[in-house]
Amino acid sequence: MKKQIALLHAKTKRHKYALNSARRIIEQALSRGAFVWSVSFSGGKDSTVVAALVRERLPDVPLVWSDDEWYLPETAEYMARINNLHHIRTNANHAEWFNVSGDWGGIPEYALAQGWDGAFLGLRQEESNQRRVYLRTYGPLHYVMARKQWQCNPIHNWSWMDVWAYIYANDVDYNRAYDRLDEIGVDPEHQRIGPLAVDRVLGYGQLVILKRGWPELFNEFAAAHPEARSYV
Repeated sequence: MKKQIALLHAKTKRHKYALNSARRIIEQALSRGAFVWSVSFSGGKDSTVVAALVRERLPDVPLVWSDDEWYLPETAEYMARINNLHHIRTNANHAEWFNVSGDWGGIPEYALAQGWDGAFLGLRQEESNQRRVYLRTYGPLHYVMARKQWQCNPIHNWSWMDVWAYIYANDVDYNRAYDRLDEIGVDPEHQRIGPLAVDRVLGYGQLVILKRGWPELFNEFAAAHPEARSYV
């Protein structure tokens, strides 16, 4: 049902306006000079669409995926299908009880080391009040002084339906974990894929969904981090 509705939405003036707006923003970013760009890529639907849109203009643009050791099996399968993918580890904004291991870094530091001047992201105003305020304050294209990097959010004004409309209408490969979320009855508007122990997503009931859809993975995660059981 979601696919049929999304394909109908892809034909609407509203979606075509959103699509043209995103492409204009990407052009504005690319016209700023001889900058080197990357795409921050989580494997979620929003960054999937941004990557596809940017690769209309820059087919070989690098995608950067940061993980915290724990991710869905479908995410690993999806990442294996992505070309020019840079995989790094990060421990940003995790819950205090989440123990990390190994050599950890962050996307901004990695980007600077690679000589990249800007990053395309899939932030949308619809996702939260915090992101709405942020994107309306700074706009879809701005320079982040703390990161010494340009940041571009071409789908800032898209709805979740716009995202799926683009994916289905253009036959874009996507993370099949969304199919599992459909199977267990998670409303498409509230489907999220990403790190398991980030403070923000814990508030969205991410671990409840993990237990329902991927019980074995949840048990493994809870065995390593017993505090996780207090969220379900």
